[in-house]
Amino acid sequence: MLFLAVLCAGCATRPDRPLDPVPDIAGLRRTALALVNDSRRTEGLPPLEMSATLNAAAEAHAEDMARRDFYAHRSPEGRDIADRYRAAGGGDWAIIAENISSCISCALPAGQLRAFHVDWMQSPGHRRNILDPRVDRFGFGMAAAEGHLYAVQTFVREREGYAGDIGALMPLVPGSAQR
Repeated sequence: MLFLAVLCAGCATRPDRPLDPVPDIAGLRRTALALVNDSRRTEGLPPLEMSATLNAAAEAHAEDMARRDFYAHRSPEGRDIADRYRAAGGGDWAIIAENISSCISCALPAGQLRAFHVDWMQSPGHRRNILDPRVDRFGFGMAAAEGHLYAVQTFVREREGYAGDIGALMPLVPGSAQR
């Protein structure tokens, strides 16, 4: 009986809000990559390639933040981008990073995506991740719950000689990790 009371107390502090639909996530991912690559091209940097593994890591984090109503690079359990990347099937990386953003009662996802990109490019740490010449793969996720929209960009470069999913690379973010 005491065990159930402790379980309920834990549930009250970690809501599980239902997700709102985010239309055309595949199109949003293509747009996000195009915005990032346009910014990189302007700086004379090579384009990034889309990674299904990074998309999965980004989407998982966006959905987790939306469901549990938190906003951070680390989950309440302390998991970070490296943990999410590995959970999505990624392997050893040389550099990994993520950018996050959110808004409440904001524009439709496609319009808000452009606003997020402008904001990221005006923030030194986020801009550094987008323009990091060391990364070569990109992922994007977006989720919504109760009018709150969350977006996540992920960047990576796999470790040299790693034979795993080379489509699972990500750029650096404030608090990102490097090996």
